[in-house]
Amino acid sequence: MLSSSHLKYCFVSLICLFIFCDTAFGDLIKVDKTILEDANLITPDLIKKYGYPAETHKVQAKDGFVLTAHRIPKPGGQPVLLVHGLLDSSVAYVILGPERSLGFLLSDLGYDVWLLNTRGNRYSRKHKRYHRYQPQFWDFSFHELGMYDLPAAIDYVLARSKGFEQIHYVGHSQGTTSFFVMGSERPAYMKKIKLMQALAPVVFWDYIDSPILLTFVKYLRPLVLIARSFGIYEFPPENEVWRNLIHKICSFAFQNTCTYFIMELMGVDNAQFNSSLVPLFTGHATSGSSVKSLEHYGQLIHSGGFYKYNYYSAWENRRNHGADIPPQYKLTNVDCKVALYYSKNDRLTSDKDVIRLLDILPNVVLDYPLPDPLYNHINFIWGNDVKTVLNDRVIELMRKVDNGEV
Repeated sequence: MLSSSHLKYCFVSLICLFIFCDTAFGDLIKVDKTILEDANLITPDLIKKYGYPAETHKVQAKDGFVLTAHRIPKPGGQPVLLVHGLLDSSVAYVILGPERSLGFLLSDLGYDVWLLNTRGNRYSRKHKRYHRYQPQFWDFSFHELGMYDLPAAIDYVLARSKGFEQIHYVGHSQGTTSFFVMGSERPAYMKKIKLMQALAPVVFWDYIDSPILLTFVKYLRPLVLIARSFGIYEFPPENEVWRNLIHKICSFAFQNTCTYFIMELMGVDNAQFNSSLVPLFTGHATSGSSVKSLEHYGQLIHSGGFYKYNYYSAWENRRNHGADIPPQYKLTNVDCKVALYYSKNDRLTSDKDVIRLLDILPNVVLDYPLPDPLYNHINFIWGNDVKTVLNDRVIELMRKVDNGEV
């Protein structure tokens, strides 16, 4: 095991590498100034830049986490809660600007838009008892998001939405996983959901074909044990340093390499992914989460079901789950109206796994496989044609539900 002095040396080396990239790569690739500006703005400032009002709210979860929600306020408007994916943040729904991003499009139509940041990302790193350098802070996965974060956010939004008893919900990737956990474990909250729209829903992972993740899961347990032996519970560790480093490297030196890596992970689609926006992507991506979150997802790969976290010990599983092996979530409890959007080229969400989910959920009002055969996992947020391919349809269904047509 490395000593504390060795760990400090590694961290200092990382800082030096960041400084080197900042100075050496600065003139290698010219990046549009507007893209660089947007890459370095926090979500409220990005919203304000485009002429919209922005508010920041602190939401208290029952287990002590203090979450940050960003809002594009429309007092009196139907509230809608938008929830990001793993390692993402509230910026996901405004990052492409007013003409394409769902948050702005909904605000233009009079919706009261709430953008949640789930625990552990760059905007939600406060806890009433724990500091983020304590391992207890990072002892969560998508399970706790569904049990605590989403219910707290829904109650908070409704308390500030006079005359409304239900919200619209839109989630991408982990934002769908955590919702299905909430519906399974806290079904009373389904009465507070007018419509849930799932973009690239991640529940079952039996047909996943991402070479990167399939390699990772082979060594899942030892990798997690090694990380914890070094005191690493956050992913990526020292997230802000890593995020800035990756941003510099991908912006000014290795755009094509970074684009290739993103495609290999998410699904190759050169038509929908604008590589010139890589600096924008890396400026906001890897917003941080827990090692346990990645581990829990890894446990689902080829597991045959949608299981709670496995503690690898019958005693620990009994203590936490009341059984020797983790039980499955009860997806039949998710009885609110649900719309599913998915694609064939998504390496993180197989269409076959979504069809299995479709057969279990009791109240699916829209099953929509995207017609573009190359649409990938990140295109649901970043696609060049995301407005016409996806967001217009999402908005159309919301309005039909609001008008009682669905």
